[in-house]
Amino acid sequence: MSLVEFYKQLCLNPEYYEFYYSTSGKNGGKVFYFINTNYRGILSSNKGELQGFAKGFRVIENVENVKRSSWTRKAGTLQEIEKQHVVNMRKAEFFRVVDDAYTKTSRGIVFKKMVEDDQLSYLEKKFICLLLILSGYFADIPNYILEQTKFFFDRCYEAGYTVDEILAVQKDFIVCAESLSKNSSYFAHDYLYLDCFYRSFNDIDFLKLYKESSISEQQELSKYIITNHRNKRNNCILSNKFRSGGNYTFNTLLEDAWILFVVRRILDSHIVDFDDFVSTAIDAYRELFNVNESNLKSFIYNTDKNRSVFQVVYSKVMNVPISPLLVEKDLTEEELKELSLSDATDQEGAAALDILSSSLKKLAKLNTGYRCVLEDIEMCKYFTAKENSKNYLEIHHLIPREFSNDFDSPIEILDNYVALCPNCHRKIHLAVDSERKHMINKLFNSRKDKLVKNGLHIDIKTLYHYYKIDD
Repeated sequence: MSLVEFYKQLCLNPEYYEFYYSTSGKNGGKVFYFINTNYRGILSSNKGELQGFAKGFRVIENVENVKRSSWTRKAGTLQEIEKQHVVNMRKAEFFRVVDDAYTKTSRGIVFKKMVEDDQLSYLEKKFICLLLILSGYFADIPNYILEQTKFFFDRCYEAGYTVDEILAVQKDFIVCAESLSKNSSYFAHDYLYLDCFYRSFNDIDFLKLYKESSISEQQELSKYIITNHRNKRNNCILSNKFRSGGNYTFNTLLEDAWILFVVRRILDSHIVDFDDFVSTAIDAYRELFNVNESNLKSFIYNTDKNRSVFQVVYSKVMNVPISPLLVEKDLTEEELKELSLSDATDQEGAAALDILSSSLKKLAKLNTGYRCVLEDIEMCKYFTAKENSKNYLEIHHLIPREFSNDFDSPIEILDNYVALCPNCHRKIHLAVDSERKHMINKLFNSRKDKLVKNGLHIDIKTLYHYYKIDD
């Protein structure tokens, strides 16, 4: 069976069609989770007005410091007009909730400065936007963009493509974008098939078949899809997916390509410090687009909050600790509460939370008498810590820190700090679900009322989701 005939057969399969056409979260019709009707690009432009994350930012900024209970509802429904932008704004950590009202974080303040900066070109703003969302936890996956980039390249590698081949295909697609957008010729470019079929479905790896096919077979397939696209037929996955007003657009395809290219370059580089991180990212972007390196660095290194915010992004994506501030005394209850409200999207706030964390860790261990809180259901073993001659314990966040911005109240409270022996701590993170689920159940049941009392409303299903446990 030829490549085009195989493709036609797949289009007749409702499950396969839905998986590769639909851009809903459970399907494979998009590369990045945050792409949707309102975010077809991270910073797309419509008649000179920035869209994507800029549009979402404007919408939430319009209700900044207004209690959510007062937000306007759509006529005839209970749904808030702003609701469709809430998730991306929180996952990107541009806004957080204080006293039931959304307020800009330091990262959000820098994002607004970027949007309003007349010295930056549109292409330069897109690069800055990528850096600012790079540590976002979209789809509840910390450093989601980096993890999704790894996943994309791994799947393409399994289909027979090398990393260098993928990067070359992406670069060619981006460089030729203007000509490809005319006459639907992008349906003849290899990147389209990488983007749309990098995920296999029901043991059918169409991308592998495409890779192994002859050039003439690939050309026959592209001609078939282009014909369907021009005739506006919906019996073809790709012609329907890229129809005018459809789920995906050419610009979304282009957006995927350059983000994946730049992030892969970062992942493949041996980055040693913040300066190296910035230079590596800029150099990768400049392989694709004509931008002014001096403009980009001037904005990033601006000491009026900007550098501090980008430093935290670097620390998160490269797993580098924030330089701690030294505190020579234990903190009072009032000081603990004040520090819990710190904005962790800049260096000062991140360092303040580390100070708070040090005090809460000490208190959590003291409150258990230096015993693991799961001692009654686990076979805990201890050794004596040299630093204090007590049982060595480690501290675990029941609600993981990565998801702190999902909540309207601070998670940096004593009741979210759990003292565990080293074995229990590793087990709750790394064991198979059947060997750790009971641990999470016990911790949740013993603390849920206290969490609610502190404004942390969470159910066991959400906790399972955070820990990637099947319910």
